[in-house]
Amino acid sequence: MANSGTTIDSNAVAVILCAGKGSRMKSDYPKVLNTILGRTMISQIIDVLEKSGFQRNIVVCNSENIDLIRGNLNQFDNIDFVIQKEQIGTADAINSALNETIYKDISSVFIFLGDTPLLTKNDIHSLSSKLEETDILIASFDTVNPYGYGRVIHDQNNSILKIVEEADADDDQRKIKICFSGIMVFKNIDDTILLTEIKNDNKKKEYYYTDVIKIASESGRTVSNIIMEYDHLKGVNTYEQLSEAEIVLQKRIAQYHMERGVKISFPETSHISSDIKIGKNVTIEANVHIGKNVKIGDGVTIKSFSYIEGVEIKEHVIVGPFARIRSNSIIGKDSKVGNFVEIKNSNLSEGVKVSHLSYLGDAEIGKSTNIGAGTITCNFDGEKKYQTKIGQNVFIGSNSSLVAPLIIDDETYVASGSVVNKDVPAGALAISRVKQENKIGWAKKMKKKK
Repeated sequence: MANSGTTIDSNAVAVILCAGKGSRMKSDYPKVLNTILGRTMISQIIDVLEKSGFQRNIVVCNSENIDLIRGNLNQFDNIDFVIQKEQIGTADAINSALNETIYKDISSVFIFLGDTPLLTKNDIHSLSSKLEETDILIASFDTVNPYGYGRVIHDQNNSILKIVEEADADDDQRKIKICFSGIMVFKNIDDTILLTEIKNDNKKKEYYYTDVIKIASESGRTVSNIIMEYDHLKGVNTYEQLSEAEIVLQKRIAQYHMERGVKISFPETSHISSDIKIGKNVTIEANVHIGKNVKIGDGVTIKSFSYIEGVEIKEHVIVGPFARIRSNSIIGKDSKVGNFVEIKNSNLSEGVKVSHLSYLGDAEIGKSTNIGAGTITCNFDGEKKYQTKIGQNVFIGSNSSLVAPLIIDDETYVASGSVVNKDVPAGALAISRVKQENKIGWAKKMKKKK
């Protein structure tokens, strides 16, 4: 049994239904593997379940998608995968999960859908708390647009009689705005035996687990309903709904960081991954994309239209506008990565300035070095990538091409417009240019020819 609504019983099990084809999304891969803010819907759900205290999770798949789904969830512990041999309905899917002999010691059973990525830990604890009062619990929501959802049918005394699927509902039932979310909880696993009594006498000839509510009510079990927020329970069956869910989740993430002192200008215009770590006194301007595996230190400013992923940004750095910092990069304290600068797999030490129109790939840049506009590290020869190492207090003149592998030592200068393909010793000036030639009167002659 649940413990005071704050923890999940160690013998409770979560069954997550993922065997559906997701045909409405017209995708070549399982619906639950569509991503929301950089992670798949199913991994989002499993993460919430584990943080809520579930020690047992059963993911029900079909024979075609099980390998893909299992591969996506290998970072999680305590997951068992079950194949629903035939796609003949959700009741059969649940029975497929609970028929495993390993689960003889289960107490309560929580049923979730793999396409509801907005569920929170607080929602699950609310379910756990409410479960003390009933035999079977369903979660529902009130919406102005109930299309596609099963309707919760009550009698005059507000007792739950049944759930009617959209396809089987009559005109009056379709007007009902209280909809079943897909979440159902059995306080005792013994009551799941009722699932075996379900018939497939419906338009789709499938075994709906929602039919268990009518069977339970008629057999004297208590059935209760908990109304939750629609934005926490809504499912994803189309790319439009996926976009809507992403907006909701993005708003939550932005709100979380703003409550902790991060200034986010126009949060509705930016993308911020759920795993980002942000320090104090950070400013994120409009139209910023911050992807997975990003750590931002105190006092950082991310200017508009910047794109960041897989990066650690140290304290008091200025990024952008229109900057892109890619994976495996570290930007040192008090550095600047300016407009139209791209950095990949590079380590910038403290106080480095790359202010304009440059590309640094596979580079190590020493303290207080200044990289002029239009500088590029030529790190790829068509087959292999090579590293460029630049020391401390170096000045790289504008429009320089640094051909790796290359070492430019401390306190050196590289003249503007140089192509540098040999190591530069400490304190030297590197110049590599074609000699300029001025042809007097040439321009006037060309104009006459035209």
